Amino acid sequence: MLKTLVLLIWSISGFSAGEADSLHVTEAAGMLVGDSASNSSSIHRLDAEFLPATILHTNDYLTGSNSEKRTMNHANTYRLKYAFQAPPHSMQARIYGNPYQGIGMAYHEFNHQTGNPLSIYVFQGATIKRWSQRLSLNYEWNFGLTMGWKPYDKYTNPENHIIGSKVTAYMDADVYLNWRLSDAFDVNLGAQVSHFSNGNTKLPNSGLNTLGAKIGMTWRMNRGKEARDVAMEPVPAFQRHVSYDAVVFGAWRSKGLIVMGSDGTDIIPGSAGVFGFSFSPTWNISHKLNAAISLDGFYDRSANLEVRKDFHKLESYEDRLRSTFEPSADRQVMVGLSARAEFVMPYFTINAGIGHSVYGKGDMNAFYQIIALKVNIIRRTYLHIGYSLHDFKLPNHLMLGIGYRIMRSKR
Repeated sequence: MLKTLVLLIWSISGFSAGEADSLHVTEAAGMLVGDSASNSSSIHRLDAEFLPATILHTNDYLTGSNSEKRTMNHANTYRLKYAFQAPPHSMQARIYGNPYQGIGMAYHEFNHQTGNPLSIYVFQGATIKRWSQRLSLNYEWNFGLTMGWKPYDKYTNPENHIIGSKVTAYMDADVYLNWRLSDAFDVNLGAQVSHFSNGNTKLPNSGLNTLGAKIGMTWRMNRGKEARDVAMEPVPAFQRHVSYDAVVFGAWRSKGLIVMGSDGTDIIPGSAGVFGFSFSPTWNISHKLNAAISLDGFYDRSANLEVRKDFHKLESYEDRLRSTFEPSADRQVMVGLSARAEFVMPYFTINAGIGHSVYGKGDMNAFYQIIALKVNIIRRTYLHIGYSLHDFKLPNHLMLGIGYRIMRSKR
């Protein structure tokens, strides 16, 4: 995950300001558009934010089943972020709602039982609704890594079933009002929701969720008075077309089973590999929206774990955990079909899908969901960072890979 985030941050920061301004409509949106206003420099900004929040009680550990017998209610987050964006009269800003994107750092205050970790992340936001030159409703998403948890430990921290690793993913979504105080400063007030999870790379992994407020100040370092008399080209009509996306991915996951002699779910030592692919004919409908039907394939080395017939001959309980589960190969493979929708923005595309297996046995005969972030690298190649779930809440595994947009055909 750390290497993936480094590549993701590099893919954003690797663009110079001029490059960011010239890529008004990326190939992810299906077209490149010239813009006579594109020679203006990008706007650079710094954000400082305070996010007081409440911890959502999704696990008994949070409501008193811990060493202090305390209910965990409160969390605070402090964020510092850098972003860049195209000038408001550019084609990119006009099509996508003044989008901005960048990198940030966050410090999270929970308590000494869970730890007070740090996050490093990428983010993107844009305008939902503008009422005047000074007031708008915006959204923002954040995605990255959180480091420094005090995770589950069989001997020193056995009650902590929400966080099983020192490093987790960090996902956050904000909706907020932006009030322009001056050419240099804005005030931001709104709401946010955050999720911390490691994608089953290590168990236990119930995850931690917070819901709270967002209070922030933005310093726009080089924003001047907006030119109202700039001659702007009309926004071109989107040329609908079909493209074909191919993705290969891999990950690792831990597994838990209820076995004889156990009082509950036992974590099988080590990790199992997960590999897969998807091939998606994609209908590019508008600048911001794509729809697709995807053929998905999964191989999960932890699927359909079975108990060996000589289970009872093993004396050690640890030997039972390590040696008794032998799934057959045909029960570790699934082929499925999913319907996908994509929200397309400069540099990033958010992909969400719902599917079901057409071939799969036992655990692999399943209804599954996918949420993924595509990060453009060069023209038709992108990083794919995804998460597979079932029943809309239970984690399956991560999907860390690379994708290629094979071809496009206009219609």
